[in-house]
Formats: sequence, structure tokens, C-alpha cells
Amino acid sequence: MIRVFPRRTKWTPRDELAFIGDPLLFRPTDQTVKVSVTFTWDIAEGERLKRAWEMYYSDVQLGGPAFGDPGGDFEPGRFIKEGVTITSRGCPKNCPFCFVPRREGKIREYPIKDGWILQDNNILACSESHQKAVFEMLEYQTKPIQFNGGLDSQFLKPWHIKKFEKLNVKHFWFSCDLPGEEKPLEKVKDLMGDYPQWKLRCYVLIGFNGERIFDAEKRLETVYEMGFLPFAQLYQDEKKRPWTAEWDRLQKKWCWPAAYRTKRINGGRTPK
Repeated sequence: MIRVFPRRTKWTPRDELAFIGDPLLFRPTDQTVKVSVTFTWDIAEGERLKRAWEMYYSDVQLGGPAFGDPGGDFEPGRFIKEGVTITSRGCPKNCPFCFVPRREGKIREYPIKDGWILQDNNILACSESHQKAVFEMLEYQTKPIQFNGGLDSQFLKPWHIKKFEKLNVKHFWFSCDLPGEEKPLEKVKDLMGDYPQWKLRCYVLIGFNGERIFDAEKRLETVYEMGFLPFAQLYQDEKKRPWTAEWDRLQKKWCWPAAYRTKRINGGRTPK
């Protein structure tokens, strides 16, 4: 099956049947083509690509998360690069900025496929039996584990820490998306105090619901001082709203640890 993507990202598959943009001069034989669109602002380009590929192939389908696809059983390497695995869909929470509950609904668990980059929306909200089975799979991976989908600090328990100790983890990812969510992070730091700061990463949503740039940077500073490395994410709605250069600079600075850590090390402000 041919898969077509509007743009290349670090998650795009790179096999011989994965294509970016228009059909090439030399093309695979006739087969099903699926144009996959992740972001709503790429829908128009996805529709154009469907028409372009229909000039050469009889069965061209258009879909993906941008069209509200709730997802199903995960097939490794099909629409996301090798190494990534997704063992559940959905989330029990209803965060006002998040598309997941609207698209995927509540938690749905699926058969576990091997991978070392866990991309579940909320793995810690799954049943304990499912989580333990996932951790067992991760134990046998030969590459360092990445919890890129994020670990929900509200669901983190002491037994998780014992499971983490058996894994070769590259990075843990948590989140602090709204003002006032620093308190759950304090629990995380108490439970995971033996881990170095460079392993404890934290997504921080900024600019949502009229947040001022001063308040956004203050939250990023707070997360850093708590012992996490923040990764700033500028809020985007379905239309990909534009941001000022000042907001862009803030986001770029706080998604690159080398940019904000050096200043603090030189100034003697690095957390212990």
C-alpha cells in the first residue's frame, strides 16, 4: 500500500512506499494509495494530493487524524516511522485544548506491538494489566525507551517507578499545560527524585486561552526550577493561528535545552 503525506516530519516513514507530495516520474505499480493528513491546516493540500495521485491510481483514499479518524489497531511502520508503537487510543480527560477526546473518545486498549518509542496519548490511564504488559514488552527492547506520548503525572504511582527501574529509558516526558498544574509535577519529582534532570522532560503548552507572554515564561521557569527540562509548545487551533515574533522566540528558546540551560549554569541557577 502506498502512503502519501503532505509534509515530512521526524515521524514520517521512510520506506519505498512512503511518499511526500506529488507522484514521481517513476512510480510503483497500481495499488491502493492512502493520503494521510495529520494537521487540519494541511487538509487543502491533502485534497490536492488526492486529485494528483488519482491521475495514476484507481483507488486513492484520503484520511487521517485531521479528518477525525479515531484510529484503530496500530500497524508499526505504516503511517509513522519504525520504532514507534501505540498500544491504546483516547483519553479519559477532557482538556479544553486537546483534540484527542473528541476524535478518539475514552481509552481503548489494543494488542501490543513491539517498539521503543511509546506514543500512546495516556498510557498511565490504561488498565493496570495493560500497562504491565506494555512495560514487559519495553523490557526486551534493545534501544533506549522514549515515553514521547507523555506520562500523566496525575496517574503516576509508586509501582510505576519500580517498573521504570527495569527499563533502559532515554527520556521521561510529562506535561504542565495549564496554570496550576505544577502541583502534580511536585509529586512526580518526589517519586522520581533519583533521576537526573536531563532525563525528566516536560511539555509546556503556552499561549492558550489568552495567556500573557510574561506568565508563559514564568511557568517555564517554574518547571525548570522544579527539576524538569521544559519543552514549550505554542497553542494551535484548527486553523493554525499566527503568532508574533516575540512568542516564536520564546517557544524556540524553551524547546532547546542548550539555549536556556547555559545561561542558568553560568548564572549559578541550575537546580540540584
